[in-house]
Amino acid sequence: MSLGDGIIRLCDAGFGTIEAVRRLLGRPKVETIATSELQAAMSSGDSPVLIDVRSDSERAVSRIPGAIAQQEYEDHTEELAGRRVVAYCTVGGRSYLFARKLAAGGVDAVNYRDSILGWCRAGLPLESPDGKATNEVHPYWRIFHVPDEYEMKTEPSNEQGD
Repeated sequence: MSLGDGIIRLCDAGFGTIEAVRRLLGRPKVETIATSELQAAMSSGDSPVLIDVRSDSERAVSRIPGAIAQQEYEDHTEELAGRRVVAYCTVGGRSYLFARKLAAGGVDAVNYRDSILGWCRAGLPLESPDGKATNEVHPYWRIFHVPDEYEMKTEPSNEQGD
């Protein structure tokens, strides 16, 4: 197991424990959604609002198609009210915290725990911020593995060659 995979497992266990304790305290449950379920939901007529809660530098490289930034969601909550929200990040930690905040406020919010690394490991497409297909992905840390068909980037592409 790689260091990155070990960190992902630790994060999964840690957030699973936090969620179990929260449930014991009577707090709203934060549901998770699997890659296959998200893919099916995105293909349905009632597609969820997909929110990318990663940093600006990560989102400047690529995103899951159709995703919007957390700030864009927060600027348009009234228009998006009543729709299921799916939050994602790199490995599911930041998105868990955001989904937890929304769920506590009564929003139908779930965490895409596999997040963008899980999306890539399933061989699914990414898009650049301007909506063009790309194989570039910002892995947050270089210790996180992405499949060979994706190019690991920690800075946005410079299309003008500057």
